[in-house]
Amino acid sequence: MSLDSIPVVPGANLLGHIHLFQGPDRLRFFQRIAETGELARVSFLGRPVVFASSPASAHEVLVEKARLFEKSPGIRLLLHYLAGEGLFTSEGDLWRRQRRLMAPLFQPAVIAQYAACMHDVAVRAASTWKDGAAVDLAHEMTRIAMGVVGKALFDSDTFDESDALGDALTVALRWADSQGASPRLVAQIALVDALDAAAERAPQALAGLRRRAQEALKEPLFLEGARGETLQRAIRLLDGRIQQMIDERRAQGLGRADLLTRLLAARDEENAGAAAMTDRQVRDEANTLFVAGHETTATSLSWAFYLLGRDPEVRAAVQREVDALPPGPISFASASTALPLTTRVFKEAMRLYPPVPVYARRLLADAEIRGVPLPKGTLVFVNPYPIHRLAGVFPEPERFDPDRFLPEREALRPKSAYLPFGAGPRVCIGLHFALLEGPIVLATLMRLVRVETDPARVIEPVLVATLRPGGGVPARVYRRAPAG
Repeated sequence: MSLDSIPVVPGANLLGHIHLFQGPDRLRFFQRIAETGELARVSFLGRPVVFASSPASAHEVLVEKARLFEKSPGIRLLLHYLAGEGLFTSEGDLWRRQRRLMAPLFQPAVIAQYAACMHDVAVRAASTWKDGAAVDLAHEMTRIAMGVVGKALFDSDTFDESDALGDALTVALRWADSQGASPRLVAQIALVDALDAAAERAPQALAGLRRRAQEALKEPLFLEGARGETLQRAIRLLDGRIQQMIDERRAQGLGRADLLTRLLAARDEENAGAAAMTDRQVRDEANTLFVAGHETTATSLSWAFYLLGRDPEVRAAVQREVDALPPGPISFASASTALPLTTRVFKEAMRLYPPVPVYARRLLADAEIRGVPLPKGTLVFVNPYPIHRLAGVFPEPERFDPDRFLPEREALRPKSAYLPFGAGPRVCIGLHFALLEGPIVLATLMRLVRVETDPARVIEPVLVATLRPGGGVPARVYRRAPAG
């Protein structure tokens, strides 16, 4: 067996499958890839890309053989302006150091202190809704999630800036999405690969020139619109807000307990206690957390309300669970023990609409995946969207069924069959944060207002780097009397 033995997905043209990967029906394309085989092959300008579309193949890539892979260079190029060398895009020793420094800040015991903030921001948002008002829940969830991440992680009030920051982020993500699998991206990756291959046989006298070229190619030089004013204005706005937070924290003497202060104060014990991060590295990490910390949670909350609006029975059960909570803010303990159904709803929303529907990796060495030998440099994409819809794992996969996440049913599920946060060493560092925030925000809002959506309205997912509800989630909100 070899790479050539992996079945090719139908529908290629002279450029390969680029038109399908960039087309408006990409989710159907991802499904078609999965239908071709648990390993299936597409091509971008003649370059083969292998898709892993089964729990077993995903587990091999993300967990069992994770050390043999790095993030796809395409992801690093597309997110260069947003994430730089942050935790999501960095590799090797830098990634290991940053993960080691930041992991303690995302343990459940630390995250517990953020519950009050999550509750307060949700209350603040609901207080701005007039009784009977028409709202777009996707927009409102972005305001809330951005307010939560700003306050909890950076002790900064970003709630009133959410529209401007959210618009800038959408510009950056839309640009990244528009360039995914573009011929220019493929060409730049090919040039990077050629320079890497030349390193082993190029004369030593040219080593400096090669290194400078490799450094220059870390930026998306070839990509259309990379230097355009629209994108760069959005990046300046996001960068400026993060830098403002950094400057404020330094001026105040690093006396707060938020994550930004801890990033600035972090010391690398393996390097004689030296300052662990430059301001640029702090910016990259803060930007990564700010973007990832609100975008995925906001979309998942939006989908959760949409799904509840189409299932009155489950919604009524969630409402009973929420109304049974003791008075006062929802605590970490309550969220962990008293909201099991609300939590299952949030998890099921992420199953049906995984925030990140593809994880891209590149092999660092020759390896076998599912018994098929793949050469060094092969791009392998893990395909969560169809994995989450495998009928053998999730019966009636298109049906909204929160009870799929009852503990006894979760225990029977194959490893890596559920991937909203990835898996393995690079599993999302904010996993516990999101699984606390989602149920708290959902429950807090359902305590305060009755959310009415049109149950007959079908909202299609739109892939803009993350899986957003197309056209938003229109709703009307009505104030509720306190329970009891």
